[in-house]
Amino acid sequence: SADGTAKLWDAFSGECLQTFDGHEDEVHSAVFSPDGQRVLTGSRDGTAKIWDAVSGECLHTFDGHENMVYSTAFSPNGQRVATS
Repeated sequence: SADGTAKLWDAFSGECLQTFDGHEDEVHSAVFSPDGQRVLTGSRDGTAKIWDAVSGECLHTFDGHENMVYSTAFSPNGQRVATS
C-alpha cells in the first residue's frame, strides 16, 4: 500500500484483523509463512520485515537492499526468506 502499511483481512467478513505499520514508504509485497503465524513484507524503503500475524509486532527487519524490495518469499520450511 502507498500508506506504508500492509493489512490482514478476514476473507469472509471483510474485517481488518491487523495492520502492519512500520515501513517508511510503500509496501509492495506481503506473504504468509508456511505455518501462517508470520507475515513477510517488502517495501519501497528498501527493507523487508517479518511480523507476528496475530499481534502485529515487527519481529525482524532486513535492511540490506539499497533500493526497493519488490518481492518476498518464505522457504517451504519457513526457516529462510528471499527478497528482491
